[in-house]
Amino acid sequence: MNDRRLLYIITFASVLTFSSLYAPQPIQPLIAREFGLTMSEVSLLTTASMIPLAVAPIFYGYLLEAVCARTVLVASLSMLALCQFMFYFSQNYYLLVFIRVLLGCAMPAVLTGIMTYISDTSAKTDIQKNLAIYISSTIFGGFSGRFFSGLLSHYFGWRMMFLILGFSLLTAALLMRRLPSNKASITKINPQAAKEILTAGIFPAVYLMVFFMFFMFAAVLNFIPFRMRQISPDSGEMLIGVMYTGYIMGIVVALNILKIIRVMRSEQNTIFAGLTLFTGSLLLFTSESIWVMFFGMFVFCSGMFMAHSTAAGYVNKIADRHKGVTNGLYVAFYYAGGALGSVLPGLIYQSFGWHAFLTVLGVIMSSALLAGRLMLRR
Repeated sequence: MNDRRLLYIITFASVLTFSSLYAPQPIQPLIAREFGLTMSEVSLLTTASMIPLAVAPIFYGYLLEAVCARTVLVASLSMLALCQFMFYFSQNYYLLVFIRVLLGCAMPAVLTGIMTYISDTSAKTDIQKNLAIYISSTIFGGFSGRFFSGLLSHYFGWRMMFLILGFSLLTAALLMRRLPSNKASITKINPQAAKEILTAGIFPAVYLMVFFMFFMFAAVLNFIPFRMRQISPDSGEMLIGVMYTGYIMGIVVALNILKIIRVMRSEQNTIFAGLTLFTGSLLLFTSESIWVMFFGMFVFCSGMFMAHSTAAGYVNKIADRHKGVTNGLYVAFYYAGGALGSVLPGLIYQSFGWHAFLTVLGVIMSSALLAGRLMLRR
């Protein structure tokens, strides 16, 4: 990918796409109060988007085999914009959940298409670097969606963020029309290709760790607003939005991932080091101090994105063919973990408390880390 303008367009679209996914998170207590919902019920706003993200990437390869990627990306970004406008105007909670399902159906076309586009148009030596730039844009998008949602809700009410996102995504859809129609083509996904990847030694180990990594990540970020309200009942939407500032550490890590890999001597070492830091950071969230938890978010996000930035580039680097399938499966495993992590641990939190919630997450992630290491050794 030599044209910087295309990279800027892709980055812009990625930021907005991830902002739209995570915008409801910091304002869940506010939405729960308005509609009279429990913590588990309002968490469906996140889960509803991630369930399609866990399945749809595997099937988008068929569509992108027959239709040029530019057409699919323009259509999916337009659909995301429509979802934001519908979310802004809706007065029914179950309609909000349905809108989030539609958003989850549209997002995989953007994510899988962009990852494969970068992989197909980059030299092999540049894949890790270009995907790190893409991942840093998704990190900034995740942070922006959470931070500005909390900020705008404080001053203008919780709906304003979605109106702004709607117009911004329409702009991204128009800019995406400049993408060359003959460059980004995704390999047709077929059962044999998926089986070939899932039976290869390295891929299933990485997918397993990615699944549980995002399971834990989604769990902590989805329920930390409720923990903050539990510790300090006067925690407002703005303070909750600020809690996600640690998310920007992911940008620093992603943009320096090549240096980190060189220091760690290999991609596998970097993934394991990142996940170890990620798991260990749970200890900081046991504190009763919001400021200790605020610091913990920086450590937590550093470890997560150290592993994620490396893993996304690593699977593309070692995949000699079926890159569309490889990326589709990566996105599917990643968001399957997020879909389950955004709701199931909440049941533990609701029934047994925050410390039991953290303990279960720590045991699960440690087990996945050990299993991944054993699979790679074999």
